[in-house]
Amino acid sequence: MREHYDGVIFILDEIDTLEGPYQEAEYNSLIYQLSRARKLADFDGPISLTTITNYADFMKDLNSRAQSSYNPDDIFFDDYDATQLRSILKNRRDAFKPESLADDVIPLVAAFGSQTHGDARKAIDLLRWAGELAERRGADTVTETDVREAQEKYTENRKLRHISGISTQKKLSIYAVSATAHYAREYPEWIPAGPAFKTYQFIADTMDTDQYSRETFVNHVTEQSTYGVLDFERRGKGRGRGVHMYFSLSEDPETIMETIREDSRFGDLAHEDATISAVVRERLKQFRNKD
Repeated sequence: MREHYDGVIFILDEIDTLEGPYQEAEYNSLIYQLSRARKLADFDGPISLTTITNYADFMKDLNSRAQSSYNPDDIFFDDYDATQLRSILKNRRDAFKPESLADDVIPLVAAFGSQTHGDARKAIDLLRWAGELAERRGADTVTETDVREAQEKYTENRKLRHISGISTQKKLSIYAVSATAHYAREYPEWIPAGPAFKTYQFIADTMDTDQYSRETFVNHVTEQSTYGVLDFERRGKGRGRGVHMYFSLSEDPETIMETIREDSRFGDLAHEDATISAVVRERLKQFRNKD
């Protein structure tokens, strides 16, 4: 910085995904260092730090050191409305052959998008799915009917589509919970976090990937309740036996596992059924015997 720049602007998108291998999220250290870079790096020029996140409580989760040195102005971006989405989608018309979009297609996609999520990327996806449906039936034109069918399919598969797009560690955590439910001798309505975490550790070893703490695992799982993937609650096991976290999946666990295995990094887990099943049943047995 001293050698090449008079001033520096750092922009960190999706900052909350930078978690690191420790109990405390890695972004705490990064934000602290960047916000104090003038002093730490003996840099005379101006330094600006912008962090971008969808996590509303991000600032509350910063540790005291990071909070004391980083005091940003908050800027909130509202969801796109139908007019804005229509303008964005018009710029994607060139993905289709000329005259292949009926006049009411883009306004309808924009209307669905503004009513359900206000997300430009999802609206663009909806337009693409409508085109794919028209293509499959051999049509030359994408119509309102294609859009409505695409929207219906999107609504049906929203949770699984969300799972497909989350980070590897979050997929691994949800896979472990689903496997614990799926391989149990009797499918439990509520899955205890302890055996699920042990399953997570075993699967992480199998995949030769990083393992996070139990606290981070639980945070990754409970975060999915926001998207309707599962519910969670804390229960006592009786006097003197402590309180335990339990998860309840809103989708079929095997379907969730199949969705995650579409990610090539998880594909080989399909060949580990017997081993994972044995681990799950043993961990559940140990958990119940503690009662």
